[in-house]
Amino acid sequence: MNPDHLFLHSKSGSKLQVLYLNNKAKYTVIFSHGNAEDIYLVQSWLESYFLKQIHVNAVVYEYTGFGEANGRMPMDTSLYADIETVYLYLTDQLGIDPSTILAYGRSIGSGPSCFLGERYPLAGVILHSPIASALRVIFDLRWTLPFDKFPNIDRVKHIGCPIFVIHGRRDEIVPFKHAVMLHENSKVKYPPYYVDGAGHNNVEKYAAEYLPKIKEFLEYIESKEAGVINASEEKAVGLVRSVMDVEKQ
Repeated sequence: MNPDHLFLHSKSGSKLQVLYLNNKAKYTVIFSHGNAEDIYLVQSWLESYFLKQIHVNAVVYEYTGFGEANGRMPMDTSLYADIETVYLYLTDQLGIDPSTILAYGRSIGSGPSCFLGERYPLAGVILHSPIASALRVIFDLRWTLPFDKFPNIDRVKHIGCPIFVIHGRRDEIVPFKHAVMLHENSKVKYPPYYVDGAGHNNVEKYAAEYLPKIKEFLEYIESKEAGVINASEEKAVGLVRSVMDVEKQ
């Protein structure tokens, strides 16, 4: 598969490198990679493994400060701007229906994925070896501190589409309990996939059911047609209903 190699102007002010693998599929997945990866590693993984069994379109973008993307070293706000730029390109420029877009975040990529899911309509979110927040990787915190980064534990409470959590039970980098907390706090829960024996970077090697589980999640989304309402839209709907109730009185 020959991907479209794009350079977009990120909302962060940087030039954003994007690979778009058009598989002529119904669903499009935005992949946010881990800290030790780049888009070419993800592209190789997608073409040699993932896309051979999962029929979706795939979009991979390089974080500001990584690879060929220019700019300063990546910050959480830069990653948020990057994924937002990709999403708006898909919806506004390519005309892709938001109800057919999923966010897939691995490790630190769970941060921008949760950010996107909280603010924009999506069909679903997949969190692979995710973090509850940056500081929680190091400290056992009960509450999110004001200066913490990637507060996914708080954002999943407001994401209006199904969230599928995948995590190795022997993750040596991100404690397994992060996955449990994220699942338990998700507004729209989907059965998690906890992989026995797997660490942070080898879930696929231990998980014969990894790809079938992804397929099941896509089938669930399609059958339910779920996940196209985000928190902001829900508030708007609630406000309209309240006004209508007042007018009826």
